[in-house]
Amino acid sequence: MASVTFKFKQDVETVYAFVSDPDAVRKRSEAFGDRDIRIEVSEAGGTKTVTNTRLVTADVPGFMKKLFNPTNTVVDKKAWRDEGGKKVGRLDVDVQGTPTELHGTITIAPAASGCTYTVEFKGTAKVPLIGKKIEAYVEEQSEKGMREEYEYNQQQLDARG
Repeated sequence: MASVTFKFKQDVETVYAFVSDPDAVRKRSEAFGDRDIRIEVSEAGGTKTVTNTRLVTADVPGFMKKLFNPTNTVVDKKAWRDEGGKKVGRLDVDVQGTPTELHGTITIAPAASGCTYTVEFKGTAKVPLIGKKIEAYVEEQSEKGMREEYEYNQQQLDARG
């Protein structure tokens, strides 16, 4: 399982409100060049689920080109709940029409000044022979995307004051 932690200047509630706001999620996807963006929000049993379905174009490495198109529909679902001063989200990402998925947990927790945003995740690829290589690539690209998302989110939160 891979893990990455980011430090926000803002508190847990501010960061959670931003990353779970459908308008902010849409604007971030637009800023990253995604297309055909559909955001759905549902709340049930103390869980707020934000689903971001969008068309994403990515560079596909040579060893994956026979299995993957450069443009795919990605369904990114985050199901958030309160856990004693923290926000914890179940992360599920499905790249539709491919044998890959990403699953994990996001924790937004208080820190001395601001909060931490930790993502623990695992990529899976149901492909004989090269599955592990694809999984490593999916995790590497996912971590890169998470870092870019953090930088964007922090910039937007700073601009809000």
